[in-house]
Amino acid sequence: MKTTISRASGFTLIEALITISIAAILASIAIPGFTSMVENNRVSSSSNDFLSALMLTRSEAAKRSISVSLCTSSNNTACSKSLDDYSHGWIIFTDCNGDGVITKTVTTCDLDGDGTNDPDKIIRVHGPIKGISISSAQATDSLTYQFSGRSTNTTFNIGPASDDIRKRITVSITGRARLVSVP
Repeated sequence: MKTTISRASGFTLIEALITISIAAILASIAIPGFTSMVENNRVSSSSNDFLSALMLTRSEAAKRSISVSLCTSSNNTACSKSLDDYSHGWIIFTDCNGDGVITKTVTTCDLDGDGTNDPDKIIRVHGPIKGISISSAQATDSLTYQFSGRSTNTTFNIGPASDDIRKRITVSITGRARLVSVP
C-alpha cells in the first residue's frame, strides 16, 4: 500500500506581502481619480436638478398664465433675499405681483378659479445641496418667468463649494435654459 503525503497549498508570507503591496500601490493611484469622479457626478446631478427646476418654473408660468418665480431659501418656507447661492435650497411659487417674494396675503390672482383672490402658492421646494455651489452671476436671489415663458438674461455657475466652476446654466431673454460644461 502506497501512502501519499499531502502538501499544504496556499501562499507564502512573501507572496502575500508582495500582493498586498501591489494592491496598496494601485489603490493609491485610483482613489484620487475616484474622488474626482464622485465630485463631477455630484455637480452633474445638482446641475440637472436646478435645470429641471428652471424648466418646471417656466412651464408652470405658461400653464397657469401668471408669473411664477424661483427663489433662494434657507428654511424651505420663505425666500431669502440676502442669499444668492441656490445651494441652500430653493422654492418655486406662483408670483402674482412679480416681486420674487412669496406673498402670504391675498394677491390680485385667482389661483383656484373660485372667483376670489388668493395668496401666492408654493409649487415645489428643494432642500439644500451639500458641498456644491449654485450661484447667479448677476447676484440675483430670484428668477421670475412671465406667463409667456419669457424671463431675464441670467447665468448660474455651478461647481464644488471651492468656487471651481464646472457647469453653467444660461437663461436667455426668451426663457430658454441651457446647460453647458465649463472647460
